[in-house]
Amino acid sequence: DLKSISERTHLSVDAVVEAHHSRDYRVLATGFVPGFAYLGETDPRLHLPRLDVPRTRIPAGSVAIAENQTVIYPKQTPGGWHIIGRMPGSIVSFTDQSIHAQLSMGKSVRFRPISLAEFQRLEAAHATD
Repeated sequence: DLKSISERTHLSVDAVVEAHHSRDYRVLATGFVPGFAYLGETDPRLHLPRLDVPRTRIPAGSVAIAENQTVIYPKQTPGGWHIIGRMPGSIVSFTDQSIHAQLSMGKSVRFRPISLAEFQRLEAAHATD
């Protein structure tokens, strides 16, 4: 959704990426599905309402924004946020007996843009874990 976010915020795509990754985020709350963390606060220039019609499938690892928050989708779910990117690997491990989430209340998160090659390398490394 970077192009749409760029158009709606009147920022270039590069400026949107810079605005999003130039700050630290704190986990404000968790919920919706296990491992789904609400991170705040997003740069005010990126504040957009949620989508009028939610999507039926958001891929796991999608990073999205709405209002003054950022989220990382821990698994494929429906969602109504603007997708700004994707992260490699997973922030949650699901087993038959338990769920282990890497993000919990109060933790800090910092995003950084990576190349497609680095994304693929990291994704492959996580797949073998």
